[in-house]
Amino acid sequence: MNRRQLAFIVTLNAVISLVIALAVVWLAELRRPDPEALAALSTPIAAPVIAPTFTATPAAAAAQPAQAATAPAAAVAGEDNIYVVQAGDSLLGIATRVGVSMQAIMDANDLSNPDFIFSGQRLVIPRGEPQPTAAPAATATSAVTADQPVGAGLRIASFTGSGTLNSEAVQISNDSDLAVNLQGWRLEKEGGQAYTFGNVSLFPGGGVVLNTGPGTDTSVAVYWNQAAPIWAPGNTARLVNPQGETISQLAVP
Repeated sequence: MNRRQLAFIVTLNAVISLVIALAVVWLAELRRPDPEALAALSTPIAAPVIAPTFTATPAAAAAQPAQAATAPAAAVAGEDNIYVVQAGDSLLGIATRVGVSMQAIMDANDLSNPDFIFSGQRLVIPRGEPQPTAAPAATATSAVTADQPVGAGLRIASFTGSGTLNSEAVQISNDSDLAVNLQGWRLEKEGGQAYTFGNVSLFPGGGVVLNTGPGTDTSVAVYWNQAAPIWAPGNTARLVNPQGETISQLAVP
């Protein structure tokens, strides 16, 4: 073997070794974890930040006196806060307690379904308007006068799915300026069955749906758990307060 052949073999071996080394380095780089992923794994999860304790709005305090001492209410003006969803919370209830509209909370958290929140979820509460330190005495009673029955402003808004058990429902709306607890209220079918509401709060502008069929009650929907439809065209429904006064009535179309 002459020198030229020997030099060629040595050079070829060197090139092959270099290619193998580069391939090993390249494969090692591919398998190396991303630094951000390593940082995320090694960084401890921060403890949930709960929004400051707020003062309850007059309407919510009137409707839920037992919860007024513990429920967070209006957000501090000029600051975004974090609210951690607790078991039994509803988006409508949270919005009422913190003094911010439900739509504003949905927009701030990119929520499309107001009924889909879960315990432990962190919700951004957008900046609220400054709350007055004291409301005039007339404000708290402006929606109810001496000659109005308890719950004036509540109404039977509509029927849906009449005659079909799984879709039959009655919508109750609160058009007043005050929150109303429906405990002891009844929705009666004239000459027929009556449903008695439990502890359901209707806030101003809010509502609740009474479904005829079976289901699990929420803050915006309750279930009569009947085995057959209740409503037929021409039936009249009456909404009666605990004092026995008819507040609203509506015929099934």
